[in-house]
Amino acid sequence: MDEKKDELIFVRHIGELAKSAYYKGINVYSNFCGLKEQGLILRESFPVPYSFYGGFSDAERVKIGFHGGVSGSGKIAPDDFIEDYPLGMIKISPLNAKFAEELTHRDYLGAILNLGIDRSMTGDILPASDAVYLCCDEMIASFLCENLTRVRHTSVQAVLAEEMDDKVKRSYEQILANVASLRLDAVVGAAFHTARSSVAGMISSGKVMVNGREILQGSSPLKEGDIVSVRGFGKFRYVRESGTTKKGRFNIILEKYR
Repeated sequence: MDEKKDELIFVRHIGELAKSAYYKGINVYSNFCGLKEQGLILRESFPVPYSFYGGFSDAERVKIGFHGGVSGSGKIAPDDFIEDYPLGMIKISPLNAKFAEELTHRDYLGAILNLGIDRSMTGDILPASDAVYLCCDEMIASFLCENLTRVRHTSVQAVLAEEMDDKVKRSYEQILANVASLRLDAVVGAAFHTARSSVAGMISSGKVMVNGREILQGSSPLKEGDIVSVRGFGKFRYVRESGTTKKGRFNIILEKYR
């Protein structure tokens, strides 16, 4: 199935959720959506207001809530509906930290998917000092607590957690950089201290994504809030331009994901 057809199916499904909320006068929630899907939603109009929420204020993967009991339309803050979102929070930690492997986001996600869980049922995975926190659909929270016992070769325990937003935040390394332009290739080079010629190869080979979409043109401009991921290197958020130098170069602020 091609990408455009996938997008049309997704938008049609989301539209049906919005109509259900409108006609029944209730809140209706989607599965988790990534940055690409969120971008598609922002292009559409719906008969009821909607909000995004994924368990904490800076979540990337979120559920979309359509609020049939509220007048108006367009995107709104989720503040009044946070308690209604069907979310579960799970803390995953090694049974014996002394003998635990150094596990990555991919390791945790792989262990979860190997249990037969669809990615659309899981949100962000955030590291803490002694554990990771997973946001998931509340329907699978108990299942994961009972069945997620190993990540790679490390035995783990998964327990329900409360108030994750108060305990854990996404961690960034702030980068202050100076670039000749706000083109994608220039900013990626500054973020990862890589020559633009090398960055050009990454982009042309499909290794660079902006807000979940593959970008093949290094000349593409970035705008505030864009999230850029580079396969094999990491991910960063383009925060903003903070002024120009006498030579016309741009001072920029980035937040690189730890």
